[in-house]
Amino acid sequence: MNHKIPAAALLLWPGALAHAQTLTPNTWTLGAPMPTPRSGAFTGVIGNKIYLVGGVAGSSIVNVNEIYDTASNSWTSGAALPTTRQGGASAVLNNILYAIGGANNGQLNVVEAYDPVANAWSTKASLPYVLDSMQAAVENNLIYVVGGYNGNGGRLTSMLSYNPATNAWSQLQPLNIGKSYSAVALLGNTIVSAGGLGNSGVINDTESYNATNNSWAALSPMPTARQAACYGVIGQQFFVAGGDSSGTTLSALSVMEAYNSGTNSWTTGLPALLYPEIGPASAVVNGHLYCIGGGNATNPATNYVQIFDPPAAPPSISSGGVISASGFGGFASISPGSWIEIYGSSLAADTRGWTSADFNGNNAPTSLDGTTVTVGGQSAFISYISPGQVNALVPSTVPRGQQQIIVTTGVGASAAYGIMVNAAEPGLLATPQFKVGGLQYAVAFHTDGTFILPVGAIAGLNSRPAQPGETITFYGVGFGPVTPSIPAGQLAGALNTLSLPLLMEIGGVPAATPYDGLAPSFTGLYQFNVTVPAAPSGNQPLTFTLNGIAGAQTLYIALGQ
Repeated sequence: MNHKIPAAALLLWPGALAHAQTLTPNTWTLGAPMPTPRSGAFTGVIGNKIYLVGGVAGSSIVNVNEIYDTASNSWTSGAALPTTRQGGASAVLNNILYAIGGANNGQLNVVEAYDPVANAWSTKASLPYVLDSMQAAVENNLIYVVGGYNGNGGRLTSMLSYNPATNAWSQLQPLNIGKSYSAVALLGNTIVSAGGLGNSGVINDTESYNATNNSWAALSPMPTARQAACYGVIGQQFFVAGGDSSGTTLSALSVMEAYNSGTNSWTTGLPALLYPEIGPASAVVNGHLYCIGGGNATNPATNYVQIFDPPAAPPSISSGGVISASGFGGFASISPGSWIEIYGSSLAADTRGWTSADFNGNNAPTSLDGTTVTVGGQSAFISYISPGQVNALVPSTVPRGQQQIIVTTGVGASAAYGIMVNAAEPGLLATPQFKVGGLQYAVAFHTDGTFILPVGAIAGLNSRPAQPGETITFYGVGFGPVTPSIPAGQLAGALNTLSLPLLMEIGGVPAATPYDGLAPSFTGLYQFNVTVPAAPSGNQPLTFTLNGIAGAQTLYIALGQ
């Protein structure tokens, strides 16, 4: 028997798109190496791409703009940095990358902004003074530049903010301790500065800045004093990896530690970098920390792309994150034997759909790679898993009324999600692709497999209107039990019929249904063979009632004569 959903229903299910990198929780992995080995690059994340601009490649300062696509694990190039430099601050605001200050045969105060859509740079208001070796963070549409080095003032306590809307700089409450190359990021609604190089050497000082009251507060110091590290916020933790422990002899580190704002404490003993680095580019994309390039005493410019996949978290179902199958109406209530979609985070360790190998004879799997779902305490059947979405079939014996859905993985179980279970929650296949000219067409088929739509309604689809007297086919979910009984999760092996009375109308005219039951060789999918009545040609409403209750969708079908 065929264990796959038919081509029509595949419009519902997401494709099993694997990440180009195979990542394992709580480990480091190498990505495709950066084309130009370097450290001290201006770095920013826009979408799934990491932009690395300028920097120092051994003894040469460069202006290259290389772009790492985290989804495809590949590199491309963009417009070069107009002012060649390294070691300044960078930030992304409104999908624009700002390269701030830095040095090249002297310190600079130049600020330039890169628009990746236009692939072009523009010049912005200069810093109030020349500055390098600082870091930046973004909060509430402002860019904050923390500390840094100035030849006249040493390691600075300065705190600057830049407003792109006014193209102006402001000076704010200074740090408690002057520093350069600290690890700086937004954690919750505060800016955290950890470690750095002070005027007397490498420090482990950690401070947080509150923009609301323009003040700094001391936090628990970082266990390992360091400067020029890789860093980033994932969830509620601020990870800091690598860097330099001496400030003078380039003692590259590989150790990683994480700060938790909830406990004001640091976690040690985390997985170390694969290669110790000083001054790598830092970026967080989709919950992963990227440490790119850098250098050490034996190799002043490396091109490693080191990726940290943090420890797996228990699954979490989003608010409003359970609906009936979206391609069949996407309702907030469900029913026994209906397909549902569950959205959230950490719902699975990988991404894939079921295969014939997952079936036990005629029965669908209740677990895929360790992900399971219960509805009302009963095991659901799983057809698709990914970290952000799971598709499941509700067991036939789940009680009516308010019930709880729980997703469980090898890490743990989600909090219970409450949802209403009705006797039926019917919906016909009608995907967004079939909304044409403001009308939502049902996905329907002629006996030869041609779609029923106005001719040429959707590019690339062979379609034509249905004719009166013709028998056409629809698909649905959530239409309730059938006779003879076939429980959800079991492939339908014989013809059957709905237990609840069904009435379909096209253009307001009742239509005969020679077959209304579960689709043979599938589970949870209903098939309706409908004889088109003598309704007028054109776009006609398609309606139905199940057990006297009208379907909630507003659908159309194209008729001809």
